[in-house]
Amino acid sequence: MLRLLSLCGVRLALLSGFIALVLPVAGARAQTGNPLHDQLAGMEETARRAEVFRFITGSAAGCQAISAIAFSGFDAARTAYWDSRCREGAMYRMALPAQRNARPRLAVCGATTGGIESGPCFQAIGTAQAAVASGDGRGVSTGPSAAPPPGSRFGAIYATDAPMAAWGFGNGGADRLAVNTQAVRSCQTMAGRVPCKFVEEIVNRCGALVQAVSRHPNAVAMTGDLSTMVLNRNLTATAETAQAAEAAALDSCRRLPGGSTCRVVATGC
Repeated sequence: MLRLLSLCGVRLALLSGFIALVLPVAGARAQTGNPLHDQLAGMEETARRAEVFRFITGSAAGCQAISAIAFSGFDAARTAYWDSRCREGAMYRMALPAQRNARPRLAVCGATTGGIESGPCFQAIGTAQAAVASGDGRGVSTGPSAAPPPGSRFGAIYATDAPMAAWGFGNGGADRLAVNTQAVRSCQTMAGRVPCKFVEEIVNRCGALVQAVSRHPNAVAMTGDLSTMVLNRNLTATAETAQAAEAAALDSCRRLPGGSTCRVVATGC
């Protein structure tokens, strides 16, 4: 069921502020026939993330911080679709209608009904110039459409920042959202209140996650228990086979300075 997140009461003020951003420049900047989209696309990355974050949280949706944002395209009515991934793994699609004074809408990515408004997210649609998500804070790359072919298999890697070595890994699923959800939940189960962050998406490849860890100062020995280790760095790799991905991630780990122990925590295709 499509979860359209309503905007009413105090939330309407946020919506009015969002629309107000484009009114002074709508005529001058409506290059695509969609003023809301043109204004959002014309913002600096930091300002764009802040605006989308305010819209999401003002719509009563949960989001700790935006880790990726991408324009995914227009539909036949010139409604623009912008996708966002939050630090904890939640993903949302924002629909910006082309009509003047129309209300933006927000939906949870991956709903089984609702058509284009519920995704699949982070895939180019319609006349999208590009929609390539970045999970490292660099924003969105633009270029030719790179939507995965039909029948694609997806994977996702989530992990905590140092010093906690919690992680979540899933690969080989046809449902992109389900794979991400499973991975972030696995990570969060280990991490407790420490937030897990999106690390990497895997598409039609095998993947591996290796952790460079050291013994915790309070531990007598380092075991498989997270309380006995300190994370120094997460290393990932993708390849045609699980063995090749693992070897590549291990090689990156072994090149790190400091004498960390390289721990293979997950591989899969």
